[in-house]
Amino acid sequence: MERILNRCFASRLTLCACVALVSVATVGCGSSASAADNGSNPSTSSDSLELFSWWVAPGEAQALEALVETYKQDYPGARVAQITNPSAQTWQTILSAQIDASPWDAVQISGSDLAQFTADHPGAIRPLDAYYAEPTLAAAVIPEILDTVTVDGHPYGVVTGVHRNNSFIYNTEAFKSVNLDPPTSVDEFLAACEKLKANGVTPVATSLETWALRILFDEILAGTMGAQGFDDFLRGKASATDPKVKAKISTAITAFGKVLTEYVDRDAASSAGYSWSSAAKDLYDGKAAMLLHGDWAKGYLVQLGWDPGFDFGVSGPPGASDLFVYGADTFALPTTAPHAVLGKDFLGVVASKQGQIEFNKHKGATPMRADVRDQLDEPGKQSLDDLVHAKVLMPGHPNNAWDDGIAAFVLDGDQDALLQVYLTAAP
Repeated sequence: MERILNRCFASRLTLCACVALVSVATVGCGSSASAADNGSNPSTSSDSLELFSWWVAPGEAQALEALVETYKQDYPGARVAQITNPSAQTWQTILSAQIDASPWDAVQISGSDLAQFTADHPGAIRPLDAYYAEPTLAAAVIPEILDTVTVDGHPYGVVTGVHRNNSFIYNTEAFKSVNLDPPTSVDEFLAACEKLKANGVTPVATSLETWALRILFDEILAGTMGAQGFDDFLRGKASATDPKVKAKISTAITAFGKVLTEYVDRDAASSAGYSWSSAAKDLYDGKAAMLLHGDWAKGYLVQLGWDPGFDFGVSGPPGASDLFVYGADTFALPTTAPHAVLGKDFLGVVASKQGQIEFNKHKGATPMRADVRDQLDEPGKQSLDDLVHAKVLMPGHPNNAWDDGIAAFVLDGDQDALLQVYLTAAP
């Protein structure tokens, strides 16, 4: 997941002695590698695999645990230690301060950050061509996702999973109770909101965190513009000065304002500590019917006990289901890893079929491998199909000016001001 979650973690850091660096050229990724494949034998070593990750929140913690358990199954006796003090906001400061003499064997880095990180820290992490050259992975990896982690012709991260940042998630029972089908347009979405409200159900759950509201607004804007129109606008191919583009942005802002003022429980959303997971919990508890958010919420709902495809549905945004806005999480190998063999082995498990399946069924994300489709749940299969066949596949698109405009809009509701921000700060 891109660096958008707000988390605080407890601190633990274990420093281990260095061992000789070993090439990754012999790694096998078609299925989980075995210790016999590469000569490492964690069961006879007192060393621990040192992981740097910010995943400790519900859903993601279980996903990482499942990945670690898969690693331990492949390498009996393996030991794993995780530094747990970084958050998605502080990881870069911590990692940057220590990467040149890394105490870790594998480090989490968002795919979107790899280019800048390798430029800021040349030679600090290893190129990982050997993993993606393994024949079964080479045939199965989704090309655009490989491109995301490639810098100057070399991949620098092994992708754990691909998040759909623009998911539409709904409570199946809430929809059935008022005889609703999933909306396929923004107009249908607003009509569903009105019907749910009339029947005493809060239509939309959301936190008031700016990044969460950005996702909500982006989904409404994409549904208003259509997948291709949204892509053209984000890539600067459609000018914001075009009257038709301006009119669609204005329409989306009006809908966004209506959702925030009429269809969200503002008292709950404004309460201290109310976060994206709180909004997902309200969906689970039946306090709200819809959540327009990233699919990491799917992972959390599964941890709460819901069955995807039965208790809740997941799709792309109403009006733009053929748009897939993605973020890729990765693990990278520090050049100065104290136990390079252990890090290499772990990344082999991350890239394997089993590693991809076990991690993503808990995380709510989509595997980078197209050859594991049959082993996913039904929404997972649909998400993989959407990823592979998306009309528009695009990475996340941060825009600080737009975020500032949304933050101001929550306070003042000034639609004209938000429109001007989107027009003047357009790509």
